[in-house]
Amino acid sequence: MGITRILDLLVVILLATIILMPRPDASVKPALTVDAERRERVAELQSVLTGHPDDAAASLELANIFLDGHRPDWALSAVSAALKFHPDDYRLQHVRAIAYADRFESVPAYAAARDALALCEKATSCDDASHSRIALLVSTLKSIEGVDMRGKPYAAKERIFQSLHPVFVPKPKAPKTAPKAAPKKLPAPDDK
Repeated sequence: MGITRILDLLVVILLATIILMPRPDASVKPALTVDAERRERVAELQSVLTGHPDDAAASLELANIFLDGHRPDWALSAVSAALKFHPDDYRLQHVRAIAYADRFESVPAYAAARDALALCEKATSCDDASHSRIALLVSTLKSIEGVDMRGKPYAAKERIFQSLHPVFVPKPKAPKTAPKAAPKKLPAPDDK
C-alpha cells in the first residue's frame, strides 16, 4: 500500500504542476503601468503610510501616481484612509472627486468636488489656481450629475464639452499705425 500512495501523491503533484503552470504564450504585465522609478516611489510611499497612516502628503502623492496608472480604485483607497485623519483637507477631497470621475461615478464625484470646493473656500492654504481648478471640476461634474456615465458615455461627453465649451483665443495683433512717409530727398548740392 505504501508504494501506491507514493504514486498517487506523484500523480497529484504532476497534475497540480500541469494545471497551475502558466501557458507558454501567457504574457505578464505589471499591475501599475507607470515607469520603474514611479513604481519604486509607490513602494516607498506605501512603507511610509504603513508607519504613519496620517501622512496626507504621502497619501496624495500615492493617489496621484495611482490615477496616472489608471487605478482609480487604488487612489480612492489611499485617499479614503487619509480622510479619516484629515477630514478638512480640500486636496484629498479633490483627488477623491477625480478618482470617482475616473470610475465613471458622477454622483459621488460631484459630491466630493462640492466638498472640496467648500473646504477650499474655508482654507487659507487654498490658492487661486487650486480654487479655479476645483470650481471648474464642480461645474463640469454638475453638468453630468444625473447621467449614467457607464451606460451613456456619449451623453456625458457631450454635456462635458457643452460645459467646458473650449474656445480659441487668438494672439493679440500688433496695433495698426499709419505707414510712415518716406523721407524726402534733399536736392544734392551743385558742384561748381
